[in-house]
Amino acid sequence: MSEETSTDKIKGLIQLALVIAFVAGSFLASAALETERAIPKESDTADRVLFVETETIEPGPYQISFKTTGLVDARARINVVPQVSGRIVAVNDQFFEGGEFEADEVLFEVEPLDFELELERLQSAVAQARTAYNIAEAETEAATREWKMLNPDKKVPWLVARRPQKDEAWAALKAAKAQLKNAELDLQRTKYSLPHAGRVISSNIEVGQFVTSGQSYGEVFNPDAIEVRSTLEDQQLQWLFASQNPAVEIIASQQGLSKSYDGFLKRGISSLDPQTRFAPVSFGVKDEAATLLPGMFVDVKVQGPQLANITVVPASALQKEGVIWILDENDQLHAIEPDIAYADNDTVAVKNLGDTPNIVISRVSGATDGMKARTVEETESEAR
Repeated sequence: MSEETSTDKIKGLIQLALVIAFVAGSFLASAALETERAIPKESDTADRVLFVETETIEPGPYQISFKTTGLVDARARINVVPQVSGRIVAVNDQFFEGGEFEADEVLFEVEPLDFELELERLQSAVAQARTAYNIAEAETEAATREWKMLNPDKKVPWLVARRPQKDEAWAALKAAKAQLKNAELDLQRTKYSLPHAGRVISSNIEVGQFVTSGQSYGEVFNPDAIEVRSTLEDQQLQWLFASQNPAVEIIASQQGLSKSYDGFLKRGISSLDPQTRFAPVSFGVKDEAATLLPGMFVDVKVQGPQLANITVVPASALQKEGVIWILDENDQLHAIEPDIAYADNDTVAVKNLGDTPNIVISRVSGATDGMKARTVEETESEAR
């Protein structure tokens, strides 16, 4: 029994030793592999050659242009408010939502009969007042002549000459004329029109409806007051104001069709948005903006200043590290930190890069300054 126990212990110790040896061997093998990875072979560094695409780009003048979006709106919307009360007897066919009208075109008419009758009444009142004034004037002249006959050396007293009665008659005549003028204006106002052309935003008038003066029954806007409101970031503002007369193009898309309009800077910034740090600006439209409606979104293309000595490289030339690689005559790479004037998804405009040949225009990974590189063009030529 004791011999079997001793044999089992020996087997257990042998198995434990084998396990420890296996684990230790695994650690040693792993360390050897890591060391082999950490120490690069000489051929991996000294002999490594990158393949790149290059292009020789000459500097020249560059016109900065940028795009933004804007919202079409009218500088002011006009409420349709009749100046007289009454029942509507006629409405212009264009006086509905989306309708267009010309300057001084009648949009609707209030029943004029009451105003015509009031005009006739006041015309009679003016005639009566004129007659009363003529009588008062004649009495004044008669009283004056009579006084001078009896008192040739004395001044005619004011009351004797009946001047108060004459002045009172004159005031009554002026008041009657003023009332007549108001009646004439009220009669003209039964036909509602505006001194400019416009488009109708909303309308709430129909034949037979009774309208009250001073209340709004619709809303219109003047197409000449159309403008595009946009917001620009600080760099865009600098480009905009650096150009003395920036060219502005407004592009509107509606029902699958695009149309462009010539625009201009109408109003500049008054303040910055405290959260976004963007500044609101307004662009006017030079052309007749027939299809531009308030609430539409449009694209705005602005042509900024023209810069000199600018090298325009493809966007792929700007590496992730923010540098541009140059391949010299010895086929070695050198990094340049560019002074970027403008960049978009396609190109990068670099200031004062100079007459620099062989600009690397392909993405380069793992390059270092002084590393050897070959152009794809050379490699393809050798392969032929």
